[in-house]
Amino acid sequence: MRVDLSNPRTLIRRYYLFQALAAVGFVSPIFALFVLRDLTYPQYGTLSAVYSLLIVAGEIPTGYVGDRFGRRDTLVASKLAMALSLFGFVAVDSFASYLAVYVVWALGIALTSGTGGAWLYEVLESTVGEDEFTRVRGRGQAVARWCSAVTTVLGAVLYGFDPRYPFAAAGALMVAGAGVIATLPRTEQFESGEAGGPSVREALPLLRDRIARPPLRSFVLFAALLFGVVGAANQYVQPIAVAVVESGDLAALPVAGAVEGLTVDGGTLAGVPVTAATGLGPLYASFAVVAAAVSYYAGPIEARLGLRRVLALAAVTLAAATLVPLAVPLAAFASFYLLRAVHFLLRPMVERHVNDRVDDVGRATVLSAVSMVVGLARTPLVVIAGVAAGARGPVAAYGALGALLLATAVPLALFGSPLPSAADDDTAQGARGE
Repeated sequence: MRVDLSNPRTLIRRYYLFQALAAVGFVSPIFALFVLRDLTYPQYGTLSAVYSLLIVAGEIPTGYVGDRFGRRDTLVASKLAMALSLFGFVAVDSFASYLAVYVVWALGIALTSGTGGAWLYEVLESTVGEDEFTRVRGRGQAVARWCSAVTTVLGAVLYGFDPRYPFAAAGALMVAGAGVIATLPRTEQFESGEAGGPSVREALPLLRDRIARPPLRSFVLFAALLFGVVGAANQYVQPIAVAVVESGDLAALPVAGAVEGLTVDGGTLAGVPVTAATGLGPLYASFAVVAAAVSYYAGPIEARLGLRRVLALAAVTLAAATLVPLAVPLAAFASFYLLRAVHFLLRPMVERHVNDRVDDVGRATVLSAVSMVVGLARTPLVVIAGVAAGARGPVAAYGALGALLLATAVPLALFGSPLPSAADDDTAQGARGE
């Protein structure tokens, strides 16, 4: 049933339902295991590089599509592309076929990255007010993470029956999500069905004016650095967890004990096949639960502390989370949760801050450009972390990222003024009635 802008409570509930169906937890704990059944590590790395490049290259064009032809319809196309890719994994059997489904998946991700935030901001602006963006966006992320906590465990179990089952389940969930999006309203600019947004010639000056100049320039660079460190560090969760567990008798620890499933194959438990993926399900589910809790309170935290303080605390937290494991390897388990907490706390706040400084026309293009900057920042961090991991082990990758964060963030904070002013925080708190 179609909902409209005159019923904001129903609209927000439907948005939360869409977020629940957008989770891909079914495949998150088993994805690498699935791909590496057929491909070598170099091939796997090549696919990851191609995926990253496609995301970076596709951000602005797909944001432009959202601005030009409508946010909601672009989101529907995004989820259908992601569903097609997930169903494609059921039939892959060669490097070429994997490459094809990776390309379709990258297209789906790029189509939603800037458009989703732009659609939500404009819908809230027309109903309950844009100052509700952080709260609604944060709770939407929380719903998605709670759903992921359940589907992650189920995905690990399904993998034991057939490695293709998690992808089929995730694809079906994505199709259902596309159906829910189709019941949501278009933003006012596109409700008449007419195309809008800037032309190609107008889009480039728009990006130059909004992103490449103060005050957003240094803010976006700083946020991209933080998100880039989180993204690069998350690539080493599994190898670090295995290395720490194998270094001592840590099976008594709940999370570390679950990781033992990484090295055990075969057998059944209550009729359920036990494989290497089984132990990853609870670990990744616990990540999702922590991320959901933090994201749910993003709005109140921003209202209480202000974005300026949250950004500063996030930078300090990331530096500690990546450097402390060098001296205390067991602390790496705490860092896994801190990384996700920082990401899901900052994401709605950063999106709101950018949205507040962008006009409706071209909004998705600008947000996609911000995502592109994040992707560009992540690329060299991944390479440097890989070099460190190859030379000194996976924990050293965290140390390299922490050192780079300090070396880059401190000068940027001193000379680039990336943190929002106190006046911005006061304005945001005033808008919330603080």
